[in-house]
Amino acid sequence: MNNLHLIIALVFFNLTLIAQDTIPKSSNQIVEIYDVVAVYKDHVDGRGRVRQFTSEIKGEIIKYDESTGILTFKDKEGKMYSFSNSEYKYFEYNKEFVKKIKNIVIHPRKSEGFMFSAGLSASYMNIQHNFTPDDYFINGIDSDADLPISLKLGVSKLIDENHLVGISSELALNSSVSSYFNFGARYRYLYDASKNTAFYFPVELKFSHNTHSYQYQVNDTTFTDNMDWSYPTDLQTDITLNAIELNLGQGISFAMKNEKSFSLELMLIKQLMLNERFQNSKNIDPKSEFGITGLKLSAVMNF
Repeated sequence: MNNLHLIIALVFFNLTLIAQDTIPKSSNQIVEIYDVVAVYKDHVDGRGRVRQFTSEIKGEIIKYDESTGILTFKDKEGKMYSFSNSEYKYFEYNKEFVKKIKNIVIHPRKSEGFMFSAGLSASYMNIQHNFTPDDYFINGIDSDADLPISLKLGVSKLIDENHLVGISSELALNSSVSSYFNFGARYRYLYDASKNTAFYFPVELKFSHNTHSYQYQVNDTTFTDNMDWSYPTDLQTDITLNAIELNLGQGISFAMKNEKSFSLELMLIKQLMLNERFQNSKNIDPKSEFGITGLKLSAVMNF
């Protein structure tokens, strides 16, 4: 089991590394040339002392009078100044400033054909149990929780860059109290396909299959070989739940090279029970009704 956790952690780690390559940047440099003048400014520190410093203003030197030291200057915004010799420390013609410009490379997304998806999902499932005691079944658990980590696979048909429809399936690789799988239809609406990083709305409608094993306390006495006895008796019961599962939420898609993408999505889970089957050594069904709600976080590569 520890090895499985390690494998899952490594898969998520590698998917994260892949996602970091989805927004490549190429840096260009441009050189801007301005005249500058370093003017004196006063600053009052925390102790109330006045300190003097210089600050460069970029723009154009209009006129410099050597006899008086008066400098006429126009800044980048077009504002005019006239500085006396005591108001500035120095000035300089045609000073070069190097500026870096980062150009984001926009990766094109698939707009037609089929998209195949593979990844992992981690779910929190709150299993509500509505139990009604009767003459035989005395007590049962109120609720339970499961944290399945599942393999998620899918294939979709792209209507355009924003819309796709398809099928999706999940199979639990690791589960604390149950086995779990689902399959069904999926729809996705991408809000802005022109961006490398874009949010989308996913919704899925699936058939879901869960199996659990619970202990009920029953109105029965158990005798042991040494003539001891216990009352009430614990009765192990296997429960199969078939349901319609609705998933909806919010996702974020990172465009990659060669029309691939990496997606992270968080979805709500709501299961509507179709039928419930019970199996135990007494062949007696308890009066139990189940409901499942929860959250699901998925990390998926799309090809």
